[in-house]
Amino acid sequence: MRIRVTTRADLFEERKRQHIERGYRIEDERPIPVNGLCSFIAVTEIPGSDRGDELVALALSGNHNWSRDC
Repeated sequence: MRIRVTTRADLFEERKRQHIERGYRIEDERPIPVNGLCSFIAVTEIPGSDRGDELVALALSGNHNWSRDC
């Protein structure tokens, strides 16, 4: 999951530190303030997201038997 975090320039480093402590990886830092705000993208892996990929692959493959559900 990717989220863009926008914060006041004076809180930028603190907010980055907080997200790193919570297990996020920081990408696309924009530390130069624009109208007093800075931003970065915080990225984390969602546990179990591979399972969703498996379900989509199964649905797309057509290897299922719908008649047993009726």
